Amino acid sequence: MSAPAPIPTPGDIARRTAPAQHPDPEHDTPAEDRDTATPADPGASGGYTTPPRPMYVPRALTLEESVAPGTLADTEYFRSIFRWCLLNSSLPPHARLLAHDLLHRANHKSGRIGAQAQPDTAQLALATGLGELQITVALNTLQSRGWIAYRPPTFAADGRPLRPLYDLVIPALALERARGRRYLLQQQ
Repeated sequence: MSAPAPIPTPGDIARRTAPAQHPDPEHDTPAEDRDTATPADPGASGGYTTPPRPMYVPRALTLEESVAPGTLADTEYFRSIFRWCLLNSSLPPHARLLAHDLLHRANHKSGRIGAQAQPDTAQLALATGLGELQITVALNTLQSRGWIAYRPPTFAADGRPLRPLYDLVIPALALERARGRRYLLQQQ
């Protein structure tokens, strides 16, 4: 019987050398000597070529337009774009945390928070671990920077107004940046 092989440590793995290259006659020739097909060659892609996508040019927005809610295309998914824009925004940490909590309460396709799902500041404070004053400041920050849109309040049966309803929106500037970034990732 032989002794069991020792278990490798991270140090052992780091000291390993790369395996020898497998001899391949196709890859032994220099790149300029190889016969490669170009996209213009009809035989390379089955007889047709795909035209390049047009370059995405973000719109120039004024200050009012950049904070206004952006309009999503039919092929864009609200939750994923909102999350990407939120992670790449310059919002303070408390506002981001609150926006993430609201994102989980909102409709994943439209960003609307139903009337029954509208949390008050005490519920948001409990969910996020922030104080109610911090929640109020974060809500004001999100509203002033265009991440929340308020709807008119509903009224109770006795005529008193209930709290205003809010929905998540993506500011137009953040949406334009996300579209430009997605275009660049698709081109790679």
